[in-house]
Amino acid sequence: MPPLRSYAAPRPRPALPPTRIGFGLPSLRRNVCPHFYMTGTRGAIPIQAPHLLKGLLRQPTNISRCQLRGGVHLDEGFVNDVCLTPRFNQCVFYEDELTRE
Repeated sequence: MPPLRSYAAPRPRPALPPTRIGFGLPSLRRNVCPHFYMTGTRGAIPIQAPHLLKGLLRQPTNISRCQLRGGVHLDEGFVNDVCLTPRFNQCVFYEDELTRE
């Protein structure tokens, strides 16, 4: 019969600090127009990390687009000044869509 091995009891883990709960659901795209998207060589680029958008925007193979205006290629300066800011509701395309309803 093999000898019994003794194992040390697992150490208790330190308690994690309490996390803050924000108001409502977190929105990763709160400062990005909901109609903005980018296309690359393989099609639409999913925007799950808004902080990476400016890097993607600088790549010449990616094209900035608006869902409200199909076929329109948005200029990098316009995207930085309007689409990727909290002022996206001042966009002419966005205002035009609101007046239709």
